[in-house]
Amino acid sequence: MKLLHKTTLYYVIISIPLVGLAAFLSYFVIKSEIKNGAEEVLSTDYQNAKKIIRSYKHPQNIILSSDGLSKIILSNKPLDKTILKDTLIFDRIEKETIEYSILKSNYRYKNQLYQIDIVKNNMEADELLEGLWAGFGILLLFLGIGFFVVNLVISRTIWKPFYSTIHQLSNYQLQGHKEFHQNSASTFEFEQLNSALNAMTNKIYSDFIQQKEFAENASHEMQTPLAIIKANLSVLMQAQNLSENEMNAIESIENTVKKLSSLNRTLLLLTKIENNQFTEQKSINLAELIKHQLENYSEQIDAKDITLDLDLQTSIYREMNPTLADILVSNLIHNSIRHNVIGGQLSIVSDANGFSISNTGDPLPFPSSEMFLRFRKNTASIESIGLGLSLVKSIAETYNMNIHYTFSDQEHTFKLTF
Repeated sequence: MKLLHKTTLYYVIISIPLVGLAAFLSYFVIKSEIKNGAEEVLSTDYQNAKKIIRSYKHPQNIILSSDGLSKIILSNKPLDKTILKDTLIFDRIEKETIEYSILKSNYRYKNQLYQIDIVKNNMEADELLEGLWAGFGILLLFLGIGFFVVNLVISRTIWKPFYSTIHQLSNYQLQGHKEFHQNSASTFEFEQLNSALNAMTNKIYSDFIQQKEFAENASHEMQTPLAIIKANLSVLMQAQNLSENEMNAIESIENTVKKLSSLNRTLLLLTKIENNQFTEQKSINLAELIKHQLENYSEQIDAKDITLDLDLQTSIYREMNPTLADILVSNLIHNSIRHNVIGGQLSIVSDANGFSISNTGDPLPFPSSEMFLRFRKNTASIESIGLGLSLVKSIAETYNMNIHYTFSDQEHTFKLTF
Protein backbone atom coordinates (compact mmCIF):
# COMPACT_ATOMS: atom_id res chain seq x y z
CA MET A 1 0.00 0.00 0.00
CA LYS A 2 1.25 3.48 -0.87
CA LEU A 3 2.34 5.78 1.96
CA LEU A 4 -0.28 8.37 0.97
CA HIS A 5 -3.10 5.82 1.08
CA LYS A 6 -1.81 4.31 4.31
CA THR A 7 -1.70 7.66 6.17
CA THR A 8 -5.15 8.58 4.87
CA LEU A 9 -6.49 5.20 5.98
CA TYR A 10 -5.01 5.64 9.45
CA TYR A 11 -6.59 9.08 9.78
CA VAL A 12 -9.99 7.70 8.74
CA ILE A 13 -9.67 4.66 11.03
CA ILE A 14 -8.87 6.92 13.98
CA SER A 15 -11.35 9.71 13.16
CA ILE A 16 -14.49 7.64 12.47
CA PRO A 17 -14.49 5.84 15.88
CA LEU A 18 -13.82 9.14 17.63
CA VAL A 19 -16.73 10.82 15.83
CA GLY A 20 -18.89 7.76 16.54
CA LEU A 21 -17.99 7.92 20.23
CA ALA A 22 -18.79 11.63 20.26
CA ALA A 23 -22.17 10.90 18.65
CA PHE A 24 -22.85 8.13 21.19
CA LEU A 25 -22.04 10.36 24.16
CA SER A 26 -23.99 13.24 22.63
CA TYR A 27 -27.03 10.97 22.31
CA PHE A 28 -27.07 10.20 26.00
CA VAL A 29 -26.44 13.83 26.95
CA ILE A 30 -29.29 15.00 24.75
CA LYS A 31 -31.54 12.21 25.99
CA SER A 32 -30.77 13.18 29.58
CA GLU A 33 -31.60 16.80 28.82
CA ILE A 34 -34.86 15.78 27.16
CA LYS A 35 -35.77 13.65 30.17
CA ASN A 36 -35.02 16.53 32.55
CA GLY A 37 -37.15 18.79 30.38
CA ALA A 38 -40.00 16.27 30.44
CA GLU A 39 -39.81 16.04 34.22
CA GLU A 40 -39.96 19.83 34.44
CA VAL A 41 -43.06 19.82 32.21
CA LEU A 42 -44.70 17.16 34.40
CA SER A 43 -43.88 19.19 37.50
CA THR A 44 -45.36 22.33 35.93
CA ASP A 45 -48.48 20.47 34.88
CA TYR A 46 -48.75 19.03 38.38
CA GLN A 47 -48.68 22.54 39.89
CA ASN A 48 -51.29 23.67 37.37
CA ALA A 49 -53.49 20.69 38.35
CA LYS A 50 -53.35 21.79 41.98
CA LYS A 51 -54.45 25.26 40.91
CA ILE A 52 -57.35 23.72 39.00
CA ILE A 53 -58.41 21.76 42.11
CA ARG A 54 -58.40 24.92 44.17
CA SER A 55 -60.44 26.73 41.53
CA TYR A 56 -63.39 24.35 41.90
CA LYS A 57 -65.93 24.97 44.70
CA HIS A 58 -66.90 21.33 45.00
CA PRO A 59 -64.63 18.24 44.79
CA GLN A 60 -64.95 16.33 41.49
CA ASN A 61 -63.03 14.23 38.96
CA ILE A 62 -61.38 16.30 36.24
CA ILE A 63 -59.99 15.16 32.84
CA LEU A 64 -56.92 17.18 31.93
CA SER A 65 -56.10 15.84 28.43
CA SER A 66 -58.07 14.87 25.36
CA ASP A 67 -56.81 11.27 25.52
CA GLY A 68 -58.05 10.98 29.11
CA LEU A 69 -54.71 9.86 30.45
CA SER A 70 -53.99 13.02 32.40
CA LYS A 71 -56.65 13.45 35.08
CA ILE A 72 -57.57 14.39 38.63
CA ILE A 73 -59.61 11.80 40.53
CA LEU A 74 -61.05 11.73 43.99
CA SER A 75 -59.25 9.17 46.13
CA ASN A 76 -59.78 7.47 49.46
CA LYS A 77 -56.48 5.65 49.54
CA PRO A 78 -53.31 7.73 49.48
CA LEU A 79 -50.27 6.66 47.44
CA ASP A 80 -47.24 5.49 49.39
CA LYS A 81 -45.08 7.96 47.50
CA THR A 82 -44.99 10.09 44.41
CA ILE A 83 -44.49 8.00 41.27
CA LEU A 84 -42.36 9.32 38.40
CA LYS A 85 -41.60 6.83 35.63
CA ASP A 86 -41.55 6.08 31.90
CA THR A 87 -43.80 3.40 30.49
CA LEU A 88 -45.05 2.07 27.17
CA ILE A 89 -48.71 2.51 26.23
CA PHE A 90 -50.45 1.44 23.04
CA ASP A 91 -51.79 4.48 21.20
CA ARG A 92 -55.01 3.65 19.34
CA ILE A 93 -54.73 6.71 17.13
CA GLU A 94 -51.10 6.14 16.11
CA LYS A 95 -51.64 2.36 16.28
CA GLU A 96 -48.29 1.76 17.87
CA THR A 97 -46.75 1.45 21.29
CA ILE A 98 -45.43 4.80 22.46
CA GLU A 99 -43.30 5.80 25.42
CA TYR A 100 -45.01 8.02 28.00
CA SER A 101 -43.75 9.83 31.08
CA ILE A 102 -46.07 9.49 34.10
CA LEU A 103 -46.29 11.50 37.30
CA LYS A 104 -48.68 10.26 39.99
CA SER A 105 -49.04 12.09 43.28
CA ASN A 106 -51.55 12.87 46.06
CA TYR A 107 -52.89 16.28 46.90
CA ARG A 108 -55.17 17.07 49.83
CA TYR A 109 -57.39 20.14 49.68
CA LYS A 110 -60.16 21.04 52.19
CA ASN A 111 -60.03 17.56 53.74
CA GLN A 112 -60.48 15.92 50.32
CA LEU A 113 -57.76 13.62 48.95
CA TYR A 114 -57.08 13.88 45.24
CA GLN A 115 -54.85 11.72 43.01
CA ILE A 116 -53.26 13.67 40.21
CA ASP A 117 -52.13 11.69 37.15
CA ILE A 118 -50.04 13.62 34.64
CA VAL A 119 -49.19 11.64 31.50
CA LYS A 120 -47.08 13.08 28.69
CA ASN A 121 -46.44 11.59 25.25
CA ASN A 122 -42.70 11.23 24.52
CA MET A 123 -43.17 10.64 20.79
CA GLU A 124 -41.75 14.03 19.88
CA ALA A 125 -38.70 13.39 22.03
CA ASP A 126 -38.20 9.95 20.46
CA GLU A 127 -38.58 11.41 16.99
CA LEU A 128 -36.10 14.09 17.93
CA LEU A 129 -33.59 11.45 19.08
CA GLU A 130 -34.16 9.43 15.92
CA GLY A 131 -33.59 12.56 13.87
CA LEU A 132 -30.42 13.24 15.82
CA TRP A 133 -29.19 9.69 15.17
CA ALA A 134 -29.95 10.06 11.47
CA GLY A 135 -28.22 13.43 11.46
CA PHE A 136 -25.19 11.99 13.20
CA GLY A 137 -25.10 9.16 10.68
CA ILE A 138 -25.25 11.53 7.72
CA LEU A 139 -22.71 13.80 9.37
CA LEU A 140 -20.39 10.86 9.97
CA LEU A 141 -20.75 9.69 6.37
CA PHE A 142 -20.07 13.10 4.86
CA LEU A 143 -17.31 13.74 7.37
CA GLY A 144 -15.59 10.49 6.40
CA ILE A 145 -15.95 11.15 2.66
CA GLY A 146 -14.98 14.80 3.02
CA PHE A 147 -12.04 13.98 5.23
CA PHE A 148 -10.80 11.33 2.80
CA VAL A 149 -11.14 13.56 -0.27
CA VAL A 150 -9.70 16.69 1.35
CA ASN A 151 -6.83 14.74 2.92
CA LEU A 152 -6.14 13.02 -0.39
CA VAL A 153 -6.04 16.31 -2.31
CA ILE A 154 -3.94 18.08 0.32
CA SER A 155 -1.62 15.10 0.73
CA ARG A 156 -1.06 14.83 -3.01
CA THR A 157 -0.03 18.47 -3.04
CA ILE A 158 2.18 18.17 0.02
CA TRP A 159 3.77 14.86 -1.02
CA LYS A 160 4.25 15.82 -4.67
CA PRO A 161 7.94 16.75 -4.16
CA PHE A 162 8.52 13.41 -2.44
CA TYR A 163 7.05 11.43 -5.34
CA SER A 164 9.07 13.54 -7.78
CA THR A 165 12.23 12.62 -5.87
CA ILE A 166 11.24 8.93 -5.91
CA HIS A 167 10.71 9.15 -9.69
CA GLN A 168 14.14 10.73 -10.18
CA LEU A 169 15.73 8.14 -7.90
CA SER A 170 14.14 5.21 -9.76
CA ASN A 171 15.45 6.58 -13.09
CA TYR A 172 18.89 7.43 -11.73
CA GLN A 173 21.88 5.94 -13.54
CA LEU A 174 25.52 6.39 -12.65
CA GLN A 175 26.57 6.81 -16.28
CA GLY A 176 24.16 9.72 -16.71
CA HIS A 177 24.65 11.22 -13.26
CA LYS A 178 22.42 14.21 -12.49
CA GLU A 179 21.65 15.92 -9.22
CA PHE A 180 18.19 15.71 -7.69
CA HIS A 181 16.29 18.93 -8.30
CA GLN A 182 12.93 19.86 -6.79
CA ASN A 183 11.10 22.98 -7.97
CA SER A 184 8.53 23.08 -5.20
CA ALA A 185 10.29 21.45 -2.25
CA SER A 186 9.25 24.05 0.34
CA THR A 187 8.96 21.37 3.03
CA PHE A 188 12.05 21.24 5.23
CA GLU A 189 12.17 17.43 5.43
CA PHE A 190 11.96 17.06 1.63
CA GLU A 191 14.73 19.60 1.18
CA GLN A 192 16.82 17.56 3.63
CA LEU A 193 16.02 14.38 1.68
CA ASN A 194 17.13 15.92 -1.63
CA SER A 195 20.26 17.32 -0.02
CA ALA A 196 21.15 13.93 1.48
CA LEU A 197 20.47 12.13 -1.82
CA ASN A 198 22.60 14.61 -3.74
CA ALA A 199 25.46 14.21 -1.27
CA MET A 200 25.18 10.41 -1.42
CA THR A 201 24.92 10.11 -5.23
CA ASN A 202 27.70 12.66 -5.79
CA LYS A 203 29.97 10.61 -3.53
CA ILE A 204 28.98 7.36 -5.27
CA TYR A 205 29.53 8.91 -8.70
CA SER A 206 32.88 10.32 -7.65
CA ASP A 207 33.99 6.92 -6.31
CA PHE A 208 32.65 5.27 -9.47
CA ILE A 209 34.66 7.56 -11.73
CA GLN A 210 37.79 7.10 -9.64
CA GLN A 211 37.37 3.34 -9.68
CA LYS A 212 36.92 3.25 -13.46
CA GLU A 213 39.89 5.55 -14.01
CA PHE A 214 42.00 3.43 -11.68
CA ALA A 215 41.05 0.19 -13.48
CA GLU A 216 41.69 1.73 -16.88
CA ASN A 217 44.98 3.34 -15.89
CA ALA A 218 46.17 0.24 -14.05
CA SER A 219 45.33 -1.96 -17.04
CA HIS A 220 47.17 0.35 -19.42
CA GLU A 221 50.19 0.59 -17.13
CA MET A 222 50.34 -3.20 -16.72
CA GLN A 223 50.41 -3.90 -20.44
CA THR A 224 54.01 -2.80 -20.99
CA PRO A 225 55.57 -4.72 -18.05
CA LEU A 226 53.60 -7.83 -19.01
CA ALA A 227 54.80 -7.57 -22.59
CA ILE A 228 58.42 -7.20 -21.38
CA ILE A 229 58.07 -10.22 -19.09
CA LYS A 230 56.60 -12.35 -21.89
CA ALA A 231 59.41 -11.31 -24.26
CA ASN A 232 62.11 -12.13 -21.71
CA LEU A 233 60.49 -15.47 -20.97
CA SER A 234 60.57 -16.32 -24.67
CA VAL A 235 64.27 -15.48 -24.71
CA LEU A 236 64.94 -17.61 -21.65
CA MET A 237 63.07 -20.58 -23.10
CA GLN A 238 65.32 -20.47 -26.20
CA ALA A 239 68.44 -20.55 -24.06
CA GLN A 240 70.59 -23.68 -24.17
CA ASN A 241 71.63 -25.98 -21.34
CA LEU A 242 68.44 -25.38 -19.31
CA SER A 243 67.61 -28.10 -16.83
CA GLU A 244 64.18 -29.70 -16.69
CA ASN A 245 63.36 -27.93 -13.41
CA GLU A 246 64.34 -24.58 -14.91
CA MET A 247 62.14 -25.22 -17.97
CA ASN A 248 59.20 -26.19 -15.77
CA ALA A 249 59.69 -23.04 -13.68
CA ILE A 250 59.83 -20.83 -16.78
CA GLU A 251 56.72 -22.54 -18.22
CA SER A 252 54.86 -22.01 -14.93
CA ILE A 253 55.83 -18.33 -14.96
CA GLU A 254 54.68 -18.02 -18.58
CA ASN A 255 51.27 -19.56 -17.78
CA THR A 256 50.86 -17.18 -14.86
CA VAL A 257 51.78 -14.21 -17.06
CA LYS A 258 49.27 -15.35 -19.69
CA LYS A 259 46.57 -15.52 -17.06
CA LEU A 260 47.54 -12.10 -15.71
CA SER A 261 47.55 -10.68 -19.23
CA SER A 262 44.08 -12.13 -19.86
CA LEU A 263 42.84 -10.62 -16.61
CA ASN A 264 44.32 -7.26 -17.59
CA ARG A 265 42.64 -7.30 -21.02
CA THR A 266 39.29 -8.30 -19.51
CA LEU A 267 39.36 -5.57 -16.86
CA LEU A 268 40.23 -3.02 -19.51
CA LEU A 269 37.39 -4.31 -21.67
CA LEU A 270 34.92 -4.03 -18.77
CA THR A 271 36.04 -0.47 -18.16
CA LYS A 272 35.55 0.44 -21.81
CA ILE A 273 32.07 -1.10 -21.81
CA GLU A 274 31.07 0.85 -18.69
CA ASN A 275 32.46 4.03 -20.26
CA ASN A 276 30.41 3.40 -23.42
CA GLN A 277 33.52 3.50 -25.58
CA PHE A 278 32.13 0.97 -28.08
CA THR A 279 30.07 3.45 -30.06
CA GLU A 280 30.11 1.69 -33.43
CA GLN A 281 26.96 -0.34 -34.04
CA LYS A 282 25.59 -2.41 -36.88
CA SER A 283 22.90 -5.01 -37.43
CA ILE A 284 24.26 -8.34 -36.19
CA ASN A 285 22.71 -11.69 -37.10
CA LEU A 286 23.18 -13.54 -33.78
CA ALA A 287 22.13 -16.87 -35.31
CA GLU A 288 25.00 -16.72 -37.81
CA LEU A 289 27.35 -15.50 -35.07
CA ILE A 290 26.43 -18.51 -32.88
CA LYS A 291 27.14 -20.90 -35.75
CA HIS A 292 30.47 -19.21 -36.44
CA GLN A 293 31.54 -19.42 -32.79
CA LEU A 294 30.56 -23.10 -32.62
CA GLU A 295 32.91 -23.74 -35.56
CA ASN A 296 35.70 -22.00 -33.62
CA TYR A 297 35.10 -24.26 -30.61
CA SER A 298 34.58 -27.46 -32.63
CA GLU A 299 37.85 -28.99 -31.40
CA GLN A 300 36.94 -28.47 -27.71
CA ILE A 301 33.46 -29.89 -28.36
CA ASP A 302 34.92 -32.98 -30.03
CA ALA A 303 37.56 -33.37 -27.31
CA LYS A 304 34.83 -33.67 -24.66
CA ASP A 305 32.59 -35.78 -26.93
CA ILE A 306 29.76 -33.26 -26.41
CA THR A 307 26.49 -33.83 -28.28
CA LEU A 308 25.37 -30.59 -29.97
CA ASP A 309 21.67 -29.82 -30.39
CA LEU A 310 20.81 -26.68 -32.38
CA ASP A 311 17.39 -25.16 -32.97
CA LEU A 312 18.16 -21.73 -34.41
CA GLN A 313 16.01 -19.35 -36.38
CA THR A 314 17.57 -18.33 -39.67
CA SER A 315 18.03 -14.77 -38.43
CA ILE A 316 18.08 -12.94 -35.10
CA TYR A 317 19.11 -9.38 -35.81
CA ARG A 318 20.16 -6.89 -33.13
CA GLU A 319 21.83 -3.49 -33.34
CA MET A 320 25.14 -4.06 -31.51
CA ASN A 321 28.81 -3.36 -31.60
CA PRO A 322 30.37 -6.27 -33.56
CA THR A 323 33.17 -6.76 -31.03
CA LEU A 324 30.81 -6.87 -28.05
CA ALA A 325 28.39 -9.18 -29.86
CA ASP A 326 31.27 -11.55 -30.59
CA ILE A 327 32.42 -11.46 -26.94
CA LEU A 328 28.87 -12.03 -25.67
CA VAL A 329 28.24 -15.15 -27.76
CA SER A 330 31.80 -16.46 -27.43
CA ASN A 331 31.82 -16.28 -23.61
CA LEU A 332 28.45 -18.03 -23.29
CA ILE A 333 29.51 -20.88 -25.59
CA HIS A 334 32.96 -21.16 -24.04
CA ASN A 335 31.41 -21.29 -20.56
CA SER A 336 28.99 -24.05 -21.59
CA ILE A 337 31.87 -26.12 -22.99
CA ARG A 338 34.34 -25.52 -20.16
CA HIS A 339 31.85 -26.53 -17.44
CA ASN A 340 30.31 -29.42 -19.41
CA VAL A 341 30.98 -33.06 -18.60
CA ILE A 342 32.65 -35.66 -20.79
CA GLY A 343 29.99 -37.05 -23.13
CA GLY A 344 27.58 -34.28 -22.13
CA GLN A 345 25.11 -32.24 -24.14
CA LEU A 346 25.07 -28.67 -25.41
CA SER A 347 21.76 -27.24 -26.57
CA ILE A 348 21.14 -23.83 -28.17
CA VAL A 349 17.59 -22.71 -28.95
CA SER A 350 16.53 -19.35 -30.34
CA ASP A 351 13.38 -17.45 -31.21
CA ALA A 352 12.43 -13.86 -32.04
CA ASN A 353 12.82 -12.82 -28.38
CA GLY A 354 16.31 -14.20 -27.77
CA PHE A 355 18.16 -17.46 -27.31
CA SER A 356 19.13 -19.91 -24.58
CA ILE A 357 22.26 -22.05 -24.11
CA SER A 358 22.03 -25.19 -21.96
CA ASN A 359 24.74 -27.64 -20.94
CA THR A 360 24.97 -30.64 -18.68
CA GLY A 361 27.15 -30.26 -15.60
CA ASP A 362 27.51 -30.55 -11.85
CA PRO A 363 25.60 -28.22 -9.47
CA LEU A 364 27.14 -24.88 -8.57
CA PRO A 365 29.37 -24.77 -5.46
CA PHE A 366 27.99 -21.29 -4.69
CA PRO A 367 24.53 -19.58 -4.75
CA SER A 368 23.13 -18.97 -8.23
CA SER A 369 22.51 -15.33 -7.26
CA GLU A 370 26.31 -14.86 -7.36
CA MET A 371 26.64 -16.26 -10.88
CA PHE A 372 27.38 -12.92 -12.58
CA LEU A 373 29.58 -11.42 -9.86
CA ARG A 374 33.15 -10.56 -10.80
CA PHE A 375 35.81 -13.10 -9.82
CA ARG A 376 33.10 -15.60 -8.74
CA LYS A 377 34.11 -18.89 -10.30
CA ASN A 378 33.97 -22.62 -9.90
CA THR A 379 37.07 -23.69 -7.97
CA ALA A 380 37.24 -26.81 -10.15
CA SER A 381 38.11 -24.63 -13.16
CA ILE A 382 41.69 -23.54 -12.46
CA GLU A 383 42.22 -21.70 -15.76
CA SER A 384 39.15 -19.48 -15.33
CA ILE A 385 39.63 -15.90 -14.11
CA GLY A 386 35.96 -15.46 -13.14
CA LEU A 387 35.15 -12.50 -15.39
CA GLY A 388 33.56 -14.11 -18.46
CA LEU A 389 29.96 -14.02 -17.22
CA SER A 390 30.49 -10.53 -15.76
CA LEU A 391 31.36 -9.42 -19.29
CA VAL A 392 28.20 -11.10 -20.59
CA LYS A 393 26.13 -9.30 -17.94
CA SER A 394 27.67 -5.90 -18.72
CA ILE A 395 27.17 -6.28 -22.48
CA ALA A 396 23.57 -7.46 -22.01
CA GLU A 397 22.78 -4.45 -19.81
CA THR A 398 24.41 -2.10 -22.32
CA TYR A 399 21.89 -3.22 -24.97
CA ASN A 400 18.89 -3.56 -22.62
CA MET A 401 18.91 -7.36 -22.68
CA ASN A 402 18.12 -9.67 -19.77
CA ILE A 403 20.36 -12.61 -18.92
CA HIS A 404 18.85 -15.24 -16.62
CA TYR A 405 20.39 -18.42 -15.17
CA THR A 406 18.63 -21.62 -14.02
CA PHE A 407 19.76 -25.12 -13.01
CA SER A 408 17.42 -28.09 -13.32
CA ASP A 409 17.87 -31.83 -13.90
CA GLN A 410 21.69 -31.52 -13.95
CA GLU A 411 21.46 -28.91 -16.70
CA HIS A 412 22.69 -25.31 -16.60
CA THR A 413 20.71 -22.83 -18.74
CA PHE A 414 21.48 -19.24 -19.66
CA LYS A 415 18.58 -17.44 -21.30
CA LEU A 416 19.16 -14.12 -23.07
CA THR A 417 16.00 -12.15 -23.87
CA PHE A 418 15.70 -8.90 -25.81
